[in-house]
Amino acid sequence: MAHGGGMTGRFTVAALTILAALALVGTQGGSHARQAEAPADVRDRLEGTWMLEEWHHEGQVLRPPAVGGRWSNNDGVVMATFYRQSGGSFQSFAGYGTYEMTAETWGYAYERVQTTQGASPEDAVVSARVGGVMRSFDLSREGDTIVLTAGDDRREYDDQFFVFMPGGTVLRMYRKVR
Repeated sequence: MAHGGGMTGRFTVAALTILAALALVGTQGGSHARQAEAPADVRDRLEGTWMLEEWHHEGQVLRPPAVGGRWSNNDGVVMATFYRQSGGSFQSFAGYGTYEMTAETWGYAYERVQTTQGASPEDAVVSARVGGVMRSFDLSREGDTIVLTAGDDRREYDDQFFVFMPGGTVLRMYRKVR
């Protein structure tokens, strides 16, 4: 009897894995088609992977190893992960979802987000959120830099860096790695 249950369990895991892969392929296919609406030079600036280089926090500029992370936009999938440990506090974030862009707009929505905060990684409290609303940004150019704005949130992408400026102030700066 245990043998039969094991086969069912393996089948269920395999079936769920296949369904998840099909759902991901379906999501990427639709998102990829929407990205084609944006000019190639815009896609070149906004798509890729960036490594966290600095985080401005409480008047200090923190660099690795006190901070670390990645920001990635590829084939309609957005992923972000970062952490900061300084001054007796720890914060981390991991999220993934989808993004869309045209010649005039860029938007993204996280499907799942997990945050961790506390005095240290060992004492941190974890919270998770599933589902999110598409956040849309106006897309403009300043020379060779692509600028995304939504209210006072500003994001700048040049050929080497992505600068995240919520409230108009630099918070994090990432260097493009691919």
